Amino acid sequence: MCLGASARAANETARRNYAYQLKKREADWMQTISLTNLERVQYKQGIDASNLGLSQVYGEIESKFGDQIGETLQADESNWKQFLEKSASSSLQASGRTGRSIDRISTADLGNYLREGSRNAYALTRSREKLDAAGAQAAAKARAEQMNLFAKNNIIKNPDIAPPAPVYQNVAAASLMDGLKIAGTVAGLASGVGALQSAAALKALSQAN
Repeated sequence: MCLGASARAANETARRNYAYQLKKREADWMQTISLTNLERVQYKQGIDASNLGLSQVYGEIESKFGDQIGETLQADESNWKQFLEKSASSSLQASGRTGRSIDRISTADLGNYLREGSRNAYALTRSREKLDAAGAQAAAKARAEQMNLFAKNNIIKNPDIAPPAPVYQNVAAASLMDGLKIAGTVAGLASGVGALQSAAALKALSQAN
């Protein structure tokens, strides 16, 4: 039996276990770094996609409002043409009639034309307000998405706490203890043999007498 063998074996087991824990900690940290880099790429892609979606919404809003402006201008042009061609005052003036009554009719026709234009302008303003509200809602949604993406990447990650270094057994002390145990065992065996020899000698002496 090699003195201190159990202590050496225990120390080797502790050393291997410590080395394994260090390797596992390093591998886990490398994996965390890899996942973090992937999350950052996804964050940038998410921000770009959110901004692109928002710009598309703004583009659609401006396009829709531009169409509405065009429709309003066309309607106003049509109303103005009808005012010039079909108003009662224009017909009367074309026939050569004049006077205050004709002026009042002309004023009333002009008022009707302006009132229709005012209604179209009000409808256009209300439409713009609704489109702006839709744009603000889309901007708020995009902002919320971006903040959510930021929150997922705002955590500072650190490696796990390093495992404590193993406490090795004192091989010299263990060897001394093993030696003492062996010496005690040998002494015990020697005492037993001496006792047996003494008993045998006494027995032989008694038989001789």
